[in-house]
Amino acid sequence: MAETIGAKELKQALEKVSSNDLNQVAEGIAIAAGIESEGIAFYEKQAALFEGETKSFFTFLAGQEKEHLQAINELKNTLEKTGQWVEIMLPELKKPKIFSKKDWDKGNKDGLTAVLFALWKEKQAREFYEGVAKAIQDEGAKQFFLALAEFEKMHAALLEEYVEDSYYTHELIMG
Repeated sequence: MAETIGAKELKQALEKVSSNDLNQVAEGIAIAAGIESEGIAFYEKQAALFEGETKSFFTFLAGQEKEHLQAINELKNTLEKTGQWVEIMLPELKKPKIFSKKDWDKGNKDGLTAVLFALWKEKQAREFYEGVAKAIQDEGAKQFFLALAEFEKMHAALLEEYVEDSYYTHELIMG
């Protein structure tokens, strides 16, 4: 995806989603695919920059976003063929190892910065999915977007745990 989907673009797209307009719902699905594609690219890029647990953490999140994109693409294909919404099941989230303070080194300050950015993006995605679900009357569509929001909520919780466990959190706050 050439253009980044920022907070402003998500807000504008959400304002267009109408409860009865299937074209706008389709746009919501397309934006969701873009959000997940951006997530994959971001997490893969971060994984390439780090080693050890930091690399594993970002690789895990990239894999999660790939699962989301696959679910979105399956939904799109099913809608095009049958006009029916598909239910997505939340797989059990197998949390990666979160860093212990002894495992931190100076290089992980950059990792923490990337995690904070990822946390912000996950929260934006969740808000977008919840907003689409709220705007749509179709129960199948509503449940689909609420499930995506729940995925993002779980990712945000993992990222928050990472930040809270960070040895350097106090330095970010205290300078």
